[in-house]
Amino acid sequence: MLLLKTLKLDSALSKERKIQLLLSEAIKISHRVFIYRFNNDKLKNYKYDPSIASRELGLDDELVGELINDYISQIFNTIHQFDNIISNIRELKSIDREAKKLELKNLAHKNLGVAKNLRIEDAKIFLNDLMNKDDIEHLEDCVKALEVCAFKLNPPHAFNLLQVMKLKSSF
Repeated sequence: MLLLKTLKLDSALSKERKIQLLLSEAIKISHRVFIYRFNNDKLKNYKYDPSIASRELGLDDELVGELINDYISQIFNTIHQFDNIISNIRELKSIDREAKKLELKNLAHKNLGVAKNLRIEDAKIFLNDLMNKDDIEHLEDCVKALEVCAFKLNPPHAFNLLQVMKLKSSF
């Protein structure tokens, strides 16, 4: 995971400062990917508004917040799977490659439903591309963008998840 690699921050920094630095890095990555890969200024300036999902779904803000946190966890847990599948697509022969493309499409589709329900517009674009595009570099950029977009939804929660993932990966 891109942000997990970035998490090698000075241990003397406060948690708030680490979150601020990671958020800054996430914004830089998303701007780079949105502008250069997707050529989309609208995405560059996109900011998720949970009140839209709240209003359209008839749910209270607290519940939408919990669902967003679940979505962040879900995306962070599937990033590794996306990376592995894309790596396999790059290396495999045509028959096996098609099976991996279908696996990628199915995994993206599962996550797309949640993004659509929660009205997360940028994630919908990246997940749609993961389902429908073939260019490997583009798919890799979609995964990076998805990760940083998830982080930006709730940086403190995402930071805590990254900390746990970092700890688990050290065993």
